[in-house]
Amino acid sequence: MPKTRLLLRLSAIALCTGLLTAQAKAQSAPPTAPVPTAVEQTLTAVAIVETVDYKTRQVLLTPPSGDPVTIIAGPEVRNLDKVKAGDHVVMTLQQAVAVQLSKPGGSLPAPEAETGAIRAAKGQLPAGATYTLVDVHVRIAAVNPATNEVSFTRADGSTGKITVKNPAMRQFAAGLKPGDNVEIQYLQAILIQVQNPS
Repeated sequence: MPKTRLLLRLSAIALCTGLLTAQAKAQSAPPTAPVPTAVEQTLTAVAIVETVDYKTRQVLLTPPSGDPVTIIAGPEVRNLDKVKAGDHVVMTLQQAVAVQLSKPGGSLPAPEAETGAIRAAKGQLPAGATYTLVDVHVRIAAVNPATNEVSFTRADGSTGKITVKNPAMRQFAAGLKPGDNVEIQYLQAILIQVQNPS
């Protein structure tokens, strides 16, 4: 399994199990060949439970914006009976991108996607997480260090161009040359868990 795939999969698993301490760290790239690089962003927001209607499964929350909102906890939400006024609903969004050189030449593999989800066991406070991991291969057409633009061709023959903004990713892009094959992985994971503030 490639290093970046393992890194992102472990990151998704860590988020889904609530272990949010590991952050993907960008590696420095030598000037001749870029090393695998990953960057990650995690955003967290906390809403307060105001009321719970256990019959209709409606939960009134006060999010950080301060404007109350009612949500309906679907049947997939276990243990709603354990939620009470004053509990915190913690929502965490994690996004990550990892890049690495892949096998040179040949045809590019088609994009792949993997999804996963977990939820709290019976008897625990409600919690759930989902993640999507997308794997894309491109062939580099051109790199412009002055503008940080990278042009590429996808597996289906379509072309694209991006302006690289993240410093670690700029360092990776600086080591690319036309004809290089690059594997790009995108991770998005969402974790929602109820916590008792006491």
